[in-house]
Amino acid sequence: MAQVVTEDEQAAQRRVGSAVRSDSVLTGGGLALWREYRTGPWTLSAAELSRDLDVLKVPHTIVVAFRPPRGRDEGPRKGQEVRVPFPDLHRLVRWMPQLRQQIEEIPDAHFGFPFPYCEARPTGMVMKLLPSLAAEWPTWTAEQAAAMGLLCARCGFDLRTCGVEQRLAYDIGGAPGRPRLECGPCCGDGRSALSDPSHDNLP
Repeated sequence: MAQVVTEDEQAAQRRVGSAVRSDSVLTGGGLALWREYRTGPWTLSAAELSRDLDVLKVPHTIVVAFRPPRGRDEGPRKGQEVRVPFPDLHRLVRWMPQLRQQIEEIPDAHFGFPFPYCEARPTGMVMKLLPSLAAEWPTWTAEQAAAMGLLCARCGFDLRTCGVEQRLAYDIGGAPGRPRLECGPCCGDGRSALSDPSHDNLP
């Protein structure tokens, strides 16, 4: 017996569907919709998208996310991103069947939401994740990636290609939450950080 769709669900389906079709990013981590803190009259805010996804019973989270500066902006643009985790995308497919094929075509090794990098600890290198970037970070131009600190601080190598060339990013002397990244060849695969006494007191 077909389940009855309520008017509230139909309205939420239309709004979420429009947002997904016009301004979403699908990754190995799930689906993300980035929103300015101050949206225009014709754009749903993160809170409004969240309410609609609640109506549709689609699990999601809202996180702070940054995009590169635009025009004369001096720093990264701070916004919010509504993220539906990959394991829960089937809940969204119920309302947007056209997503199914796109999801099935995502490679197994596709990037997720956060940007991965290595950081020195007293016991050695550990893999860390930078979760504050908007989900479309792999598609930014080289200039945008540079503005967001995703190029090697020494040689300018684009660290987003680490999955292709296996040149991992290492945090060399960055502030908490704001890593200063270098590629493996420039820092000896992080050995310069491990030999720095200042790292001995890290948690």
